[in-house]
Amino acid sequence: MSKRVYFLQGKLCGLRPIEQEDMPLIAKWLNDGEITYYMFYGQTPLTISQVSEMMKRQIESPNNMVLLVEDKKTGKPIGFAGLYDIHPTARKAEFRILLGEKQYWNKGYGTEVTEVLTFYGFDRLNLNRVWLGVTSENKGAVKAYEKVEYKVEGTLRQDIYRNSRYYDTIRMSILREEYYPKIHAEHRKRFAPSQPKPAKKEK
Repeated sequence: MSKRVYFLQGKLCGLRPIEQEDMPLIAKWLNDGEITYYMFYGQTPLTISQVSEMMKRQIESPNNMVLLVEDKKTGKPIGFAGLYDIHPTARKAEFRILLGEKQYWNKGYGTEVTEVLTFYGFDRLNLNRVWLGVTSENKGAVKAYEKVEYKVEGTLRQDIYRNSRYYDTIRMSILREEYYPKIHAEHRKRFAPSQPKPAKKEK
């Protein structure tokens, strides 16, 4: 069996383009109330066809870069993540992630995906700022983002309505000047693709 080629990867996760065959699994994740508990997703039920249309719009937008997340050890799809609304002038983008396979929660996968895509945003897209929004009650996610050096910028009060109540959204970000040189140097060792070996000169 040939080795899977990933667009981006870390030790735990490989990130690849999303294909049509992935849509039934993504639809299952988006219709699971436990997975979407703190998210905007889950407001209405979604058919596979609706999910396909939604994901197609996201994937085909030149301002987004959305990838499927796989467990490298098994090749099992476990979620999707990406950089959205990439702005070429302000050089900023929004990070989003959904891990749909619950057995992979709290095991370092989400943290690594965040690091990989942050590295990609700064190292290859030349971004100046990567930001995200997280529901204030999702304290585990807030701690995870702080662990990878995202800073709290502020709070959007009563920003999301779910579960018969309003939730605040915490805005977090990391700037290029905060990322370089220390964090980038560490991430480069872990996530940068291998440099091709120079061709041997013919005698």
